[in-house]
Amino acid sequence: MAGVSLGGMSSGLDTQSIIDQLMAIERQPETRLKLRESALDARQSALSDVGSRLRNLLSAAKDLGSVTTWTDTQTLDVSDTSKVGATRLSGAAPGGHTINVTTLARSEQRSYSFQKGAATLDIGGTPITLTADDDGQVAADKINAASSPYYAVWVKDPLGGTDDRLVLTRKQTGSTGVPPLDVSGTNLTQIGATQAGVDAEFSVDGADPPQKSNSNVVTSAIPGLQLTLKATGLTSVSVSPPGPNNDAVKNKVQAFVDQYNSTVDFIRGKLTEKRVPNATNDSDARKGALFADTQLTGMLASLRNLVSDKTALGGAITSFGDIGVSTGDGAGGKSSADAIAGKLTLDATKLTEALQSHRTDVKTLLTDTTKGLATKLTNLLEPVGRLDSGLIDQRAAQAGKESSSIEDQIRLIEDRLTEKADRLKAQFAAMEQALAQSQSQGSWLAAQLG
Repeated sequence: MAGVSLGGMSSGLDTQSIIDQLMAIERQPETRLKLRESALDARQSALSDVGSRLRNLLSAAKDLGSVTTWTDTQTLDVSDTSKVGATRLSGAAPGGHTINVTTLARSEQRSYSFQKGAATLDIGGTPITLTADDDGQVAADKINAASSPYYAVWVKDPLGGTDDRLVLTRKQTGSTGVPPLDVSGTNLTQIGATQAGVDAEFSVDGADPPQKSNSNVVTSAIPGLQLTLKATGLTSVSVSPPGPNNDAVKNKVQAFVDQYNSTVDFIRGKLTEKRVPNATNDSDARKGALFADTQLTGMLASLRNLVSDKTALGGAITSFGDIGVSTGDGAGGKSSADAIAGKLTLDATKLTEALQSHRTDVKTLLTDTTKGLATKLTNLLEPVGRLDSGLIDQRAAQAGKESSSIEDQIRLIEDRLTEKADRLKAQFAAMEQALAQSQSQGSWLAAQLG
């Protein structure tokens, strides 16, 4: 009876309204389930967001104890980066060096005329099968797609004539230890002379004879440095003495403080958002998904205790407070509201002084593998925030399963309600039809009696 419209023409009743009201009563359990589903979806989403923020905080905590954060650094200065680029691969001997590039490495290159025709080309040991319809561009595309040792380019005659050519360039530059170009095929005829591969040639600090390399990227010229030769000419490269990179440490501490405050602020916002009793709409049902959650409340308390407590490491630096990271009012200028919320503030001046005066103790505080703050934070956060297998993600997954189960129940109820509505429409239609027949018979009888 789907699609039937009832108007109560015989009974005078608004039968469609009656059916709608009856179905509204029948839908009350479904409405409650939908509100419950919305609450579970909000819970899953909130827990997923919490898990993501805890993982970001975990990453920031690990960075505090990372080897790279505390590695001594050296700076490089290149007088002309258009000629030479330099990258530090490891520790490099400090001092200045002069690089004189006389020749850049280049690849062997040859040009070929190309004739259509079914054939198999041998491009450096890589077979390339051509059909009768393949032109030079298709041949170049097939050579490049086959991962042969050569680059292929189809060059059209700029004057529009017939001087089109297939240009093959070896991927490996230089000549030393590089096998010659090996190409064969009945479709190909070499044009002009071969451009041979050439090694790069350069000298370091005027050494004679010059060094050679079949690549423009050189790692053997200066120990600990990788040089990229870009153009011929004279360039100087200076390497500073190794020294502590306090800026790297300060950046990681600031990043941890920022992520800590962001995480705490988000979680506290979820904990203090109250539920709406007897919610009647989707918006209200989604509120307070994590209100007063005991696990998250305990997590915030543990975090606050950890960043506030002193360690048993000894030395001049024994707590976050000693390096300028504070959770209370004081030198950092923290507002009382932030202090109550458990946020951190960083006194950059105090951190700088600690690194200059007690760098070793600061490093021990943050990196010690048993009592260091990075280790303690990792041990606290990892079981809870670990992706997929952490407690928060497990709770989010459970909320998702409950929501899916409710969705299944809603589908069953929808099917039952559709059948119920169809039955009611059929019953009221039958009633209207019976009333219409009765009224017709009554009219006939009255006419006969009259």
